[in-house]
Amino acid sequence: MNKAIYYLTTLLFFAISSASAQTVISANGGTATAAGSEVSWTIGEPITATVSDGTTTLTQGFHQTKIKVTAVNEIQVPNVKIKVYPNPTSDFVMVHLSKTVEKATYLLFDITGKLIQQKNIESIDTKIDMTGVANGSYILKLISGQQPLQTFKIVKR
Repeated sequence: MNKAIYYLTTLLFFAISSASAQTVISANGGTATAAGSEVSWTIGEPITATVSDGTTTLTQGFHQTKIKVTAVNEIQVPNVKIKVYPNPTSDFVMVHLSKTVEKATYLLFDITGKLIQQKNIESIDTKIDMTGVANGSYILKLISGQQPLQTFKIVKR
């Protein structure tokens, strides 16, 4: 009988621990929502550390809400070479394709993942106007239909 209680308790412990969400233990904090935007904060996390066992990562000391990760990958379609220049830039970026690509489109995102510009690429040379965007880092994604061509990080100064 004691073994059954022990196994049941152990099973219950693992079930509860695996079902828990991200939690923060802090001195104080809160969340405010207005006009479709949400801000959350914590106070009193004086120690920072990151520990990983290869499958799970624990980051202590920073309040992390909805994390968006944008990867910059070198995904190539065979026989197409792409050049994006100048980078960094102050006013425009040129996209040069080594040959015409069907249904080619560029998407320009800000660093938070918000889509800033989206246009079809009609020729092998395309000029992207960056004068209307603030200085900072941007992600330029080139696609052909639904297939990724290549993704670039663009710096506007």
